[in-house]
Amino acid sequence: MAPAPTIGLIAGGGELPLLFARQAKKRGFSLRTAAIRGSASPSLEKFSDAITWVSIGQLGALTGFFNKQGVKRAVMHGKVQHSQLFRHFRLDWKALKLWARLKDRSGEALLKAVAGELRRSGVNLMDGRHFMEEAIIPKGWLTKTRAQGPARESLAYGLRQARRLAQAGIGQTILVKGNAVAAVEAMEGTDEAIRRAGRWAGPGILMVKVASPRQDWRFDIPTLGPRTLQSLIRAKAAGVVVEGGRSFLLSRAKTVQLAEKSGIFILAV
Repeated sequence: MAPAPTIGLIAGGGELPLLFARQAKKRGFSLRTAAIRGSASPSLEKFSDAITWVSIGQLGALTGFFNKQGVKRAVMHGKVQHSQLFRHFRLDWKALKLWARLKDRSGEALLKAVAGELRRSGVNLMDGRHFMEEAIIPKGWLTKTRAQGPARESLAYGLRQARRLAQAGIGQTILVKGNAVAAVEAMEGTDEAIRRAGRWAGPGILMVKVASPRQDWRFDIPTLGPRTLQSLIRAKAAGVVVEGGRSFLLSRAKTVQLAEKSGIFILAV
């Protein structure tokens, strides 16, 4: 009997790494996981045939683990806040050399540089949609609740501005109200941007989340799930606009139920 094919997972926080792990095991793959300490879920251990816990900046430990495990293909899923690189600046020698030669230290540039280092060590970082077809958001209204009044008028404005920012590589998420920008997601992450928009603009904000026109599908795919919905509920938001076919939806039934119960619409364009 042939051994199970091996696949690697670089796991940050949230539900996406667990979803991928379940799908990989369901398809008969042997999963080797490099889990980010302080971000990834301990539940990944029960899905992984081998797992190591690494800190942000331990690039040598990451590539060494995959090489030892015979991993040639891997995916990257889950949140690791960009700001942690600046708060917890502990880089091993391999990561330090990479950091020193980078002129652009945006999240996208850092991830591409890590992918390059993995490739040089013999590991190909794959499209993050691999095994994840069920999580891709279909186009259309996901909720019975529809955009009303000012929020309906802000849809086109919010999409236009979000796409401009994505084109510039600034971020995926923008929050608008009354055809004015209330907040733009940057290093702080989506949830904090929502809180900031709610604090300054008040109830009725609209969140728009889009992929970059040059989206690198190996990482940082726009994602909507219960955690983001909870933040929107606390901010008394009116709705969410995402891109159908270019975003992930986590725990669909729960996410839609939370939105419906709170009068928040979800539209995939």
